Amino acid sequence: MKTEVKYIGTVPVKLFTGENPAKSVLAVHGFGGSKDSLAIEGLAQRLCDKGFRVAAPDLPCHGERTEKERELTPERCLSDILAVECWLRGLGGEVSAFGTSFGGCLLLKRMELYGNSFRKVALRVPAVNMADSLIRCMRLFQPEFTLDAAKQSGFHVKMSRELNIPYEFYSMLLELNEVRHSDIWDSPDVLAVYAGRDELVARADTEEFLRLNPHIQRLCIEETGHRMLRPEHLAQALDRAAEHLV
Repeated sequence: MKTEVKYIGTVPVKLFTGENPAKSVLAVHGFGGSKDSLAIEGLAQRLCDKGFRVAAPDLPCHGERTEKERELTPERCLSDILAVECWLRGLGGEVSAFGTSFGGCLLLKRMELYGNSFRKVALRVPAVNMADSLIRCMRLFQPEFTLDAAKQSGFHVKMSRELNIPYEFYSMLLELNEVRHSDIWDSPDVLAVYAGRDELVARADTEEFLRLNPHIQRLCIEETGHRMLRPEHLAQALDRAAEHLV
């Protein structure tokens, strides 16, 4: 498997390829992650010898990108995702999608706004209520966190990099709540793999989303959390995602 970094406009994209790729997967990392996600690399290892290329962009303010935190908006993220998707479609062949957490949330919104032109979609621990997930993330690392404090000083996040996110981002996420039905999402071409002990995405939200969209395929990995830290749990998720995307 060959890896290289390309730039689609200003968007850095990690591209994984095998020999003679004929199909593509657009892979979107989660909040605080990057194109160097181990989950995305693991998925690529499973797909590149089956005629796929996998393209993983850095979202704004993530990875090697250096924008100010005010540039991190769902609209900007979607614009960059669409730019990379358009580039992949220009290479020929069918395009599928894979998204983790916030990346899954963004892919659902992209599908709702522009239709589902993806061949298949696999979502790993999708943050279907991303505003709540941001609060859970803050309280996990800062037990004293309050929304009132965030209104004054924003969200100070330390993950793969340090971010100071304005409160307005949270307001935008409230409008992204996807715990509802959509004819676009409700399809067996969509797979959701979720964690039974997810500390960042409420299991009740995920299962209500799936109840409202009953045709979505699903797999719950009961004994794991959001990051699937045990190798066998991540492998189970990626095996199922790759099986679906192939």
